[in-house]
Amino acid sequence: MIRNSLLVLAAVALAILSPMPSGAQDADGPVKIGFDPVKKPVDLVTDREIPAYTEAVRGSIRFHHLTLNEGDEFVKFTHDGIRTVNFSALAKMEKVQEKFAIWRLLYRSGSKNTPRIQQLAVSFVPITPGTKEAGRRVYVRLTDLSYIKWTTE
Repeated sequence: MIRNSLLVLAAVALAILSPMPSGAQDADGPVKIGFDPVKKPVDLVTDREIPAYTEAVRGSIRFHHLTLNEGDEFVKFTHDGIRTVNFSALAKMEKVQEKFAIWRLLYRSGSKNTPRIQQLAVSFVPITPGTKEAGRRVYVRLTDLSYIKWTTE
């Protein structure tokens, strides 16, 4: 009986101490980004075409509303009123309809909605594909992107 109790306690301790699947991994890895395949992304600051990067440094993404001076670490959207959501609550956002800035927000909790995004520009520090080194911050129109994925799932 004592042996069975010890085995159960050991199994519970092992389950508690085992690494968490995605949450811990998400905190370290890069954020995946995708550019619209029919667009040629242009840096809004330099007015030069940039490569279609696929990864950004985690924590570097900022959304810009009226100016490029300071960015927001949240998405501002219209959905029965003006709302905001922090990036930490999002798993992914994907473009649904470009003309009216309609994007599908997929939350880490599993819920989703399809609001109109208020910010029209995004900046991030790209990861260069060949060297895996961080580049300089780039500023692009939100419509140039097709998705931003914060989780590894």
